[in-house]
Formats: sequence, structure tokens, C-alpha cells
Amino acid sequence: MSININIEYKTAEGIYPKFFSKMQDKSLAVLCDFNTKPFADELIKKLEKICNKINLVYFDDRELIPNDYVCEKSIEGATGYDYVLAVGSGSLNDVAKYVGTTLKIESGVLATAASMDGYVSKGSALMLKGYKVTKDVNTPADILIDLDIISAAPRLMTAAGFGDIIGKFTCLTDWQLGYYHNGEEINKEAFELMEKARTECVDSFDDLKRYTFDAVAKLMDALLIAGLSMAMCGNSRPASGSEHHISHYLEMDFVRRGEVVPPHGVKVAIGTLVSIELYNYLKDNNVQFKGCEEVYKLVEKLPSALELEYMLEEIGCPTRFSDIGVDKTLLAETIAKAYTVRDRYTVLTLINELGLTDRVLPIILEKYL
Repeated sequence: MSININIEYKTAEGIYPKFFSKMQDKSLAVLCDFNTKPFADELIKKLEKICNKINLVYFDDRELIPNDYVCEKSIEGATGYDYVLAVGSGSLNDVAKYVGTTLKIESGVLATAASMDGYVSKGSALMLKGYKVTKDVNTPADILIDLDIISAAPRLMTAAGFGDIIGKFTCLTDWQLGYYHNGEEINKEAFELMEKARTECVDSFDDLKRYTFDAVAKLMDALLIAGLSMAMCGNSRPASGSEHHISHYLEMDFVRRGEVVPPHGVKVAIGTLVSIELYNYLKDNNVQFKGCEEVYKLVEKLPSALELEYMLEEIGCPTRFSDIGVDKTLLAETIAKAYTVRDRYTVLTLINELGLTDRVLPIILEKYL
């Protein structure tokens, strides 16, 4: 499947030639928040010379939640415009794709951090009516990348990007679990593309933990390539499994309580440790289920939770739920209920179906709270 997305790096002159050519005499709505407004202002100064008109839709938020208000204000601000451009990473990117799809106009993003792999995906993770939902959206037409901005992002955001990538160990295993247990179809091309992105990123870890310019650029490339696999597949199955369900469940609780939501990739990273623990529990106890023999062969190839925990600590990513404000009660509830967040078969679903939640919970609480 061909994905027609312009992924463009800033030139020495500070422009993006293909994108700027497209914007000639066009009207543009730009979405940004408190953190990304300086980058939006700088880009707008250049675009004002070629665009017909520009509307800046600004949110005075340091931790933007893509909720009903944000979506509605963005739609209102982009109505009547030819194009909507987000200046940001996760939430703003999701909102721009949603707005573009709703208004039937093209969308794009000036990426500001190598923090997540959803830049080019066909899904928008939004918080609507208090629930985490993923809307089917069009892929962005343009991804604009300024490596100076990416490399200068807060280190926790880069660590979160790495956390999102290591989540591909368990999400791909979950996908294969769905195949062996339920006969779920696997898109081989998307699977292999995601696996390649994960491998290349992990192989360059020694440079990445020093936050070198080139290594952060490689992480950004890996995240974009990973996102392409989702677009290729038509859903987030190649990139989202049990570890993401844990993240989504926790996010809904943080939003419900009105608290700052920890970075997506950080929650995914800790969720990955939990999912690996669950897979090893099943294997070590020789729990029987349809397809278990093939699944246990996959588990043997997974890195150990200790190995990934070491890497996360080295890059500055939290590895305990208590580090991000999750207490015993919420963690127990998450392990029991996170599988309900998506209609997608994962190790969390299997643990629930086998009635093993109460058995694994003490292990998870002891190791990861």
C-alpha cells in the first residue's frame, strides 16, 4: 500500500520547499499551545509572505488535553481555511488530523519532539466526554521536521519516544497471540516495518542514552517509520497492544481527577515491563491455552523486563508506577480492567479470560509499584 506523505526536513534557509510551495496563496490555520507557540510564531513569520491568510489557534496550556473543548475550538478556527497545521507532538498532532478529516481539508504537523510514533498514523487519540477514544482519520499530508527543535526537546519527551518504541516488543507479541489464539490476520508488511523500526532504534541505544544529535534523529526516523506501518495497516494494531491499553486506562483516570497526565511513552514503557512480566508468568507456569506452544516460543525471544528496565533508567525514563503518581488501588484496577479499553486481543485479555488476574496482581504490585 502506498502512503503519500511529504516528510520534509528544514533546509539551511529555514524553509520546507515542498510545503511552502503548496501553501502559496492558500489559507492556513495553525494550532499551538504554550510550549510550542515560539516555534509557531517563527514559522508563521515565513509563511505570512506566501499565504493568503493565517489564523493562529492558540491554547494557553502547558499540558494540552485533546478534549471536546480543544477539538471544537480547533474546528471553529480552521473552518473556511484550506489547511490545518499543528505545531507540537502528540495531542496537537491528533487534533489537527481530526480537524482536517472533519473539515475535509489537508492537515500537517511541525514536529517538536521525538516523543511518540503517531505523527503519520490514521488514528487520533482524543479524550471525548471523559473517555479515551481513537478516531479514524486521514493521514497528514506533511510532516515538517526541524532537528534543532527535536534535539532541544525536554529529555523526558525523548525518553518517552524510546518508551513508545520498546512497547513494540509486547504489541507485536500481542498481535501474534491474536493470530495463534484467535486466527486474527496479520499484515506482514506492516508487522515487518514496525519490527525493523524497533530493532534499529534499540540497536542505537548506546548513542541515544547520551542524547546525541544523530541518535535523536534516528529515533525520530524510527518513530515515523513505525507510524507508517499503522497507516499501512489501517489501524494501530502494529503499534498498540496491552502496554498501550495500560497507558490509555491510566490517562483517563488522570484526566478524570484533573491531574497532569504523564507522557504517553512513559506510561507505555512501564506498561511494557508489566506485559513482559505477564507473558513470562504464563510461560513459567506452563499455563495452557489455544496456541500456547507457539506463543511461548515468542516469549523466549522477548528481552527480559530487567534488561528493558535498565535501558529505561539509563535514558531517564521512570520505571515504577509510583514514580508517575499511580497508587496501589489504581494499579490494581488497571490490571483488572485495562483490557476493556480496546476491542483488541492482548495478554491482558488472556489473563482475564483465564481468571488469573488475582494471581498476577501481587507480582505486578511488588515489582512495578
